[in-house]
Amino acid sequence: MVYDKQPKVSLVMCTLGRTDQILRLIESLEGQTRGAFELIIVDQNPPGTLDALVERARCKLAVTYLRSEPGLSRARNAGLRVCSGAIIAFPDDDCWYPADLVDCVSRLFDEHPELGIVTGRTTDAKGNDSNGKYLRSSCEVTRRNVWYCGTSNSVFARLDLVQQLHGFNESLGVGANSGFGSGEETDLILRALAKGHRAAFFHELIAHHDQTNRIFDEPAFRRAADYARGFGRVMRLNHYSLAYALLRSARSMLAALIACGRPNMAQARLKWLWARQMLAGYLAPTSGA
Repeated sequence: MVYDKQPKVSLVMCTLGRTDQILRLIESLEGQTRGAFELIIVDQNPPGTLDALVERARCKLAVTYLRSEPGLSRARNAGLRVCSGAIIAFPDDDCWYPADLVDCVSRLFDEHPELGIVTGRTTDAKGNDSNGKYLRSSCEVTRRNVWYCGTSNSVFARLDLVQQLHGFNESLGVGANSGFGSGEETDLILRALAKGHRAAFFHELIAHHDQTNRIFDEPAFRRAADYARGFGRVMRLNHYSLAYALLRSARSMLAALIACGRPNMAQARLKWLWARQMLAGYLAPTSGA
């Protein structure tokens, strides 16, 4: 499957409860070496919260502002409906871009017309990997390695592909009433692969995001439970076997036992929680999904 070369990029940024981090993202976009992009801000805050930031962004950027009901996947789908670029991206409201990222993404799609999706890594301000574990070298994305090929901040796709897939599954992701609080971008990639589209991970392609999961408090454990259930749900929806889900759960249980031996009881609790809730997400009924 080969796509036309169309360099414009649409950045769909959904936001709730943040302001300072959004300014950091806007400043990073103002410094991009390539200007062929638009920023679509999908706001889920009380009216008026972002007025000053939106006006600031419009001074130097092409900005579309709209509002959405709660739910990250719902907000992203609202943003998708107004995109004008051929390539789309989904920066979090607390990430930021290196100065050449939009240019690198556009160039990769131009150089690889066979690809429908391009992914990369996220790193913190010191250059350390953040928000996940990633493959050590560039390669094609498959069902086997998709879990290590980037997060939503470093996923870029052709708009026509995502439209063919009808966007994100709104029962997945932060803010979904289902309790499956993650995995919407992985689900999108897996559905694309199932339809015969190709995706590739590029190790040198980097977006920035601060480290997460460094504080072990009750909100962090609740968030981890939602994320784990989402992970399990994505496996079930995309026809991974129960044996595979049990293997992934067993790995987390082993990590919990290792953490107990150090001892690091907070880490052990987190890994044990992940193992149990991931299976709960996998085993949840799928009727109506």
